[in-house]
Amino acid sequence: MNRLKASFIKELLILSRDKAGLAMLFLMPISLVLIMTLLQESTFNKLSEKQLPVLVMNHDADTFGINVVKGLKTSTFFKITESDDISKDEFIEKIEKGDYLIGIIIRKNSTTQITRSIEENIQKQFPEEVGQLFESYHDELKKPKVEIFFDPVLKNSYKQSILGSLRHYSAMVEAQLMFEIYSGLFKDMLNIELKPAGNFENLINFDEKYASSGGNTIIPNSVQHNVPAWTIFAMFFIVIPLASNIIKERNSGVSARIKTIPGSVITTSLGKASTYFVVGFIQAILMLMIGIFILPLFGLSALQIGNAAIPLLMVTIAVVIAATSYGIAIGSLSSSEQQSSIFGSISVVILAALGGVWIPSFMMSDLMLNVSKISPLSWGLNAYYDIFLRSAGIMEVLPNILLLLAFAVICFVVAYFYSRKIRV
Repeated sequence: MNRLKASFIKELLILSRDKAGLAMLFLMPISLVLIMTLLQESTFNKLSEKQLPVLVMNHDADTFGINVVKGLKTSTFFKITESDDISKDEFIEKIEKGDYLIGIIIRKNSTTQITRSIEENIQKQFPEEVGQLFESYHDELKKPKVEIFFDPVLKNSYKQSILGSLRHYSAMVEAQLMFEIYSGLFKDMLNIELKPAGNFENLINFDEKYASSGGNTIIPNSVQHNVPAWTIFAMFFIVIPLASNIIKERNSGVSARIKTIPGSVITTSLGKASTYFVVGFIQAILMLMIGIFILPLFGLSALQIGNAAIPLLMVTIAVVIAATSYGIAIGSLSSSEQQSSIFGSISVVILAALGGVWIPSFMMSDLMLNVSKISPLSWGLNAYYDIFLRSAGIMEVLPNILLLLAFAVICFVVAYFYSRKIRV
């Protein structure tokens, strides 16, 4: 215990003298969480407020064209501009140049063509002995067509949004026209006059909720993602000063002199790990406190950590142990400070990118989503998500905790045997 205590105090003294290293460990993650959260929050707000510019050429001055344009104008997602005094080539050119992201051309007589299509389908429902119910048309029946032009840079998700809206408003108009035709049939055949059509819109109430069996009402936002994400990143960035310290001791001969002291080398390593474990734990507490108390001062939502204190504590301890063990492994395997700094920083950034720190995992492709499962930062971040957003208990986060601890054991074993090989 004396050897462990002495090693712990030694590491604290070394850390206290490294002002630049301490600043990097605490100020850098604080700056990152503030900047990234503010950036993502403002980007989210701009996206939600921005309307897609849509140019509409409506040649059908009847039910279909009027109602479709009216429906698009009521949407907060599109900014509709009508233009009927330009040619089709000029219309396409405006979309191609990026003046508008979407162009819609509603052809002439679309309402008439829809009405004829409905009448033809209704006629097929009656037996032949009933006879011709509607006026026959000698001209060829053409299905109405709405031409849609997209800016080449427009993302597919926006294309689906406008197509979905057009299909929605088109279905409403078709239902209205169908009701009018059936109403005319009832009057002619049964002398029954139907009342004007009621409001057939929004017959189903879609109640949007976030799935949570525990009554959790926390809504995912940029704060709920960025604070745990950059907290884990900060804890893993401890590998740089930790690995650098190991190499300095080895190159200066301090490590060799320590080995001459009676006792196990593992005790010395545990003393070093304990020191950086305390630093990492303080980092985690500080980052969470910033999310709770500081971010609201910038107009952001406060971090909500729920009531699962014990699972939160266990996950944080597991992440710090994994980060510390990774730093010891990097320091043991590297032959110089430059090597450990470069490899340590790059590897942490790569693991953070794979783990969903930079880009949330739901935005990744299927391939990268599967690759991300190998990142220890992904295990920690998923555990924090489960606690903050899903009110998870110990059993729910236990698999990720075990993965983090297994990663820590592997790093310690690799560091120990590699160091032993060098000593021999």
